[in-house]
Amino acid sequence: MTHTVACPDHIKFRREADGGLVYDHENYGYEDASLYVVREDVIDVLEFVGDGRPRAAVESAFSESIVDSLLERGVLDAH
Repeated sequence: MTHTVACPDHIKFRREADGGLVYDHENYGYEDASLYVVREDVIDVLEFVGDGRPRAAVESAFSESIVDSLLERGVLDAH
């Protein structure tokens, strides 16, 4: 099990009035980037995690399932 989760450098996010946006440009560059509209709780997690937090603290503040989901989608990184 991983001990720390962080927001990878290639993920950028922004809070909006009704949720937020997640911008993923991992592959080749901006022309191949992906932009996702996400719920407010996803932005809450990303703001909470920042450059890294213990996974247990993130799961305690939110839930294990949201952490697993964001790890699976590559929005969070595990260390």
